[in-house]
Amino acid sequence: MKVHLLFPDRNADLAAPIDGADDLIADLDLEPVLAVMLPGRTLEGICPAVLLNPLVDPAQIGWRQRVLADVLADQDGMRALFALAGRAPESQHSIWMYGGRTADSLLSRSVHGLRALLPLLRELVAFARRRVGSVGSDGLGQLYARLVAELPDSYLDQLSTLLAQLEFPQGVVTRARLDASGMLAELELLAPGEGRRRWWQTLGVSGPGRFRFTIAERDEAGARALEDLRGDAIHDVAATLARACDHVVGFFRQLQGESGFYVGCLQLHDRLAQLGVPMCWPVPESPPDAMTATGLSCLSHAIRTGTAPVPSDLPGPCLDLAVVIGANQGGKTTFLRSVGCAQLLFQAGVFVPATAYRAAIAPAVHTHFRRAEDDDLASGKLEEELVRMSRIVDRCRPGDLLLMNESFASTDEVEGSYLAVEVIDALLDRGLRVLLVTHFHRLARHYAERPRVTFLVAERRADGTRTHRLLPGAATSASHALDIYRQVFGSGTATEPPTTGPGPLRGSPAVRICA
Repeated sequence: MKVHLLFPDRNADLAAPIDGADDLIADLDLEPVLAVMLPGRTLEGICPAVLLNPLVDPAQIGWRQRVLADVLADQDGMRALFALAGRAPESQHSIWMYGGRTADSLLSRSVHGLRALLPLLRELVAFARRRVGSVGSDGLGQLYARLVAELPDSYLDQLSTLLAQLEFPQGVVTRARLDASGMLAELELLAPGEGRRRWWQTLGVSGPGRFRFTIAERDEAGARALEDLRGDAIHDVAATLARACDHVVGFFRQLQGESGFYVGCLQLHDRLAQLGVPMCWPVPESPPDAMTATGLSCLSHAIRTGTAPVPSDLPGPCLDLAVVIGANQGGKTTFLRSVGCAQLLFQAGVFVPATAYRAAIAPAVHTHFRRAEDDDLASGKLEEELVRMSRIVDRCRPGDLLLMNESFASTDEVEGSYLAVEVIDALLDRGLRVLLVTHFHRLARHYAERPRVTFLVAERRADGTRTHRLLPGAATSASHALDIYRQVFGSGTATEPPTTGPGPLRGSPAVRICA
């Protein structure tokens, strides 16, 4: 039995390792998002496993979006399916008492395990039969059709009968063959349905008269020998039944995991709707540098504050490099996080918190944000930044999206700008898209005349108020830090710094990134 709710042709690997997962979660502030999506206490890895493994096929993204659209149309149905799947692993907790290593213990554990799963299979088939014709997506429709076709009532009735027989209420009947030396050469378990009361006919003898023996009460060796014979006879049946039980439990676990992701999406949808955050279905674009967004909101900010954030736009239609500059505390980092989170949601087949979002598919999303000082003092901040950037360079591919937030700010502006230019130019030549937040005005001016570069400026009103909106603009030389200074220390006589500075960088060497 296959689930295939996340992929059309295979089950999702919900335990696969994810390169750079910790960096993405920390830099994009995904913890509150994942907490909202968490479908159950023991399933904290489900949503990260899907969100942080982006799809790269537009057809698969559309396939998953159609499944999610069906889920949104029948939210109670998906929650009921998830709850039903979760009851299957719990049903196995009561069979711990059959934990021996003998064939008898294995058979008893498997029989009781499948007997506990049988009512859930009947309930699942009845659930699928009620919905098989009412869904439009291939994912849910094919799952329901498979369940109805592969698990008819006659099959489940036959399974129930077989489980009752495999308890051997009247004992085990076997057929044995001896070799020329009188040793046991073959031992065959006879089907319980062959008739216990006429077993001598099954064995091909004339009657039950002479061919019998009784083990004395204190004959321990004889009892062990008989137990070994019984174990040899039922071993293959017990092993087969154990594999069947494990398969059914594995199916329910897979169903719980894949349906759990959609339940997480429902929980996220409900929270955003409660906060008044607009949502849309993102649209894949074919140009490798396509990216445009309207009314884009930051999920983590909305969840943490409990209010709908100020939305921002990302002008398109194409983007090689976007440089985000402007006032301190103007919403630049929040915007960068909103773009990264939206791209991950888009490539997971999920709705995006925006009024419109169109973008090319990125094979991977990378982040390079400022970090706190190394607590172990194993390296300085600049060395730590360079090591993280080196890891990104090693695994990046053409079309990847890199989000840089105040990279190399741990050194002075001149050296930090040179380092950033070397890395960014090399990554752009490699075919990556880069979104950069920086306070290095020298670095921003370096790209002022470059084609296909978008500048976004954090809006600041004349009285110093931040609107937390990002607007298209040009490279400026002021971050307006004095506004925050005056808020903390009160209005004073601090003078504005000069707004002019050194010109663009010239002659910066280039980093080479090998394919």
